[in-house]
Amino acid sequence: MKRFVSILCLLVVVADFLISCHSSVEEGKIQALFDLGYGRSDSSIDISIQNKNSVDICLRKGIFHLLSRGEAKILRISSYGQTLAMWYDPKKGSAPLVLKDVQMSDFSSEEDLGRFAIQVSFNDPGYIATDSRQMLYVADAQVVRRFDSDGRELPFLGQEGIGGIRFPVITALDVLSNDDIAVSCASESEKAVYFYDRNGTFLQVLKWDGQHMPVPVSVAENHPNASGSRIIASLESFLPCFLNGKRVVILKINYYSEKYDPSSGVTISIEPIGGWIMVTDASSGAFLNSFPLQSSLEDLGIDQQMIAAQSNDIFCIRWRDVGLAGEVFRFNQQGRINGKLDFQVPDDGASLIAMIIGDDGNLYMLTQLSSKLRMYTWKILTLR
Repeated sequence: MKRFVSILCLLVVVADFLISCHSSVEEGKIQALFDLGYGRSDSSIDISIQNKNSVDICLRKGIFHLLSRGEAKILRISSYGQTLAMWYDPKKGSAPLVLKDVQMSDFSSEEDLGRFAIQVSFNDPGYIATDSRQMLYVADAQVVRRFDSDGRELPFLGQEGIGGIRFPVITALDVLSNDDIAVSCASESEKAVYFYDRNGTFLQVLKWDGQHMPVPVSVAENHPNASGSRIIASLESFLPCFLNGKRVVILKINYYSEKYDPSSGVTISIEPIGGWIMVTDASSGAFLNSFPLQSSLEDLGIDQQMIAAQSNDIFCIRWRDVGLAGEVFRFNQQGRINGKLDFQVPDDGASLIAMIIGDDGNLYMLTQLSSKLRMYTWKILTLR
């Protein structure tokens, strides 16, 4: 009980700080949140040549979790850069410097462990996600391992739920805004998203053939298939989320018009038509909505990358050719842009390690500088 009260008090203090911190972020303005060093401790990440860009990041209620895949290490970090917890595999060479090193058996006591580091035998951790309780989910060797907010490991998730069989190759791991868990998988023949509630109970799975994509009516009418001409639909990415009270999977599909020789089948030319968003009901597989990704009349949307869905909006990013810079567009479900951000990292030579749209709707980027890693954030400008 004492431990619960102390944790609750800590959360209240942190929440008050985060509110004051985030309220100071002006729309469209960049803010440097915190720095991390290079290394294998509890306040650094190893970004060697082979591990560069091998970091996954998630953010929930102002708390970051960072997975360094090459180290098999996960850091829990506050929005002002203090490491709160660490899960690490000592066989990979990492070790805590400041945090208290604890064992799983220590969780059975009533002692408040405070800021802890715990040894975990990882296989090949690839993706992480957290829910509103700060439960940590780790995709590791085709299962999803679970750790409660205190760091204690719980039974893993498989296809049928807790203790189920292994997944196909996991390509992404997400916790939706309602705390449902979504495990995205891919095989040679199909793609699939498995859904579970916050307790690990299996809800449903959506499977589809990634080679046969739907074509919007307007695209089909303007570019009819005929002898010597056909439409190519290319699935760029998909994202499970919870929109308007439903579990859905959002597809980003790029369409092209191919001209070919009917006698030989040889391609003569391929011209871009445009990038579209298709919203799919996870329960039935029915297509609920679609719209073209257009920031202007001339914009085809093919170079826009879908990165998130929050608060019933869909976020896409377009990179510039020079520097770590670009544009973020926030679309409503009718395809109207209701938010926009022009961003640029000010440090010359900075490179991107990982990025995320937080549950607060802000853009966060972990960047590599010459002597450290730096977390930046921007508040996306709301368009009236």
